[in-house]
Amino acid sequence: MSRILPVSNPPGDVATTLAAIKSKLGMVPNLYATIGHSSTVLNAYLAFSDALSKGRLSAKQRELIALAIAQVNQCQYCLSAHTLIAGNTGLAKHHIKEARQAKADNALDQALITLAVDLVEQRGELTTEQLDIANENGVDSELIFEVLGLVTANIFTNYANHLAQTDIDFPEVSLTV
Repeated sequence: MSRILPVSNPPGDVATTLAAIKSKLGMVPNLYATIGHSSTVLNAYLAFSDALSKGRLSAKQRELIALAIAQVNQCQYCLSAHTLIAGNTGLAKHHIKEARQAKADNALDQALITLAVDLVEQRGELTTEQLDIANENGVDSELIFEVLGLVTANIFTNYANHLAQTDIDFPEVSLTV
């Protein structure tokens, strides 16, 4: 049971935003309706996520990163949501499982996942050697900052779900891989 319930009677600006989400997704995920207690935060998160979707990382790469981060942060809501989303991007079940184990089947995706997990686990304090390894595997400075942006957005949703204990409204997946 959620500790902070989704907003039930949102003010006009939040209601408009949630209606747009419902129009796009066919539903309003509980996470968005919960964040909707603050129109400022909901709109900031959605704008940041939209901007990140227009970067160089593919939808599949963004999902691999989201899965790896959700696993590190043990966010069952995000693991459930991103497992479904990743499948919709065409990622096979074994790729989803590998991402949750911080693994990928090509050097670039592996470098992206490793960078993301290292950023989370080391709170952004990476060594020059870690950055050099990322660079050697195709992750340039632009991609490093895109990964940092994704890490930031995903940590926000992971922590929001932990804080609120958001009810999972996606096919639920186990925290264990």
